Amino acid sequence: MKRVKLFMLVAAMMSLIIVPAVQAQPGGQRQGGQRGGGQFGGRGGQNNISILQLLQSEKVRAEAEIFEEQVQEIRETVDKIRAEARANQGERPDFRNLTEEQRRELFDKFRKSSEETQKKVNAVIGDVLLPPQMERLEEIRLQILGTGALLLEPVQKELKITDTQKAKFEEITTGTREKSQEMFGGVREQFQQLGGDREKIQALMAEIRKKMETVQKEAEEKILGTLTAGQKEKFTEMKGKPFEISREELRPQRPQGQRPGGGQPGQRPGGGQPGQRPSL
Repeated sequence: MKRVKLFMLVAAMMSLIIVPAVQAQPGGQRQGGQRGGGQFGGRGGQNNISILQLLQSEKVRAEAEIFEEQVQEIRETVDKIRAEARANQGERPDFRNLTEEQRRELFDKFRKSSEETQKKVNAVIGDVLLPPQMERLEEIRLQILGTGALLLEPVQKELKITDTQKAKFEEITTGTREKSQEMFGGVREQFQQLGGDREKIQALMAEIRKKMETVQKEAEEKILGTLTAGQKEKFTEMKGKPFEISREELRPQRPQGQRPGGGQPGQRPGGGQPGQRPSL
């Protein structure tokens, strides 16, 4: 059991290291109407980062000069929107007894419902936050995404990325993905051979991290190399003043044993257990 858990940890680490150059795909997700196309609601997924994710960080809120009252209003309204959406979904169907056609229809219904909820959340955040606050959040979002932002459609549109450049982006990301899969195809076997030797496991994980960082850096350099001098300058301008924060810092932390979405009702940002971030 311990071996399985440790291998899963290695696999998870590998999947996180190849961001953003590999995971983000040209086109990206549907975006909002702010500069660069920020995805306001939802969790953002691996390919993106949502404004709600950014708002969970006290460090980000301070940088964007967002008031506590604004965060509270957004949280309360979004909670209501999500509660209404869950209520409208009704009882969860038994997927095992559904035909393929019924499943497709159900997934399509869920997708449309999710998009509608997303629009409502976007509207709330757009109404509550001031333009300068949204602009700074968008700058921070692009900084965290790095070269991955260049694979999102709104950013490509603003930078006037050509079809030739988009094809090159796809070639680079595909090649990097294939190289990574080939490079680490035997990791599982290596891991199994180590048994429960923790020191050797940690050494293997350090080696994996170093290799993946090298692969990521190479991919990022190739993607940036496809830009013109003007596009590079514009992209730097879009990211605004440098701000240091990692994706890991954006992950909500919960006390041990607490279920996702837990915590005290109406709890204000900065409250709760030490290190716990507010969930939006």
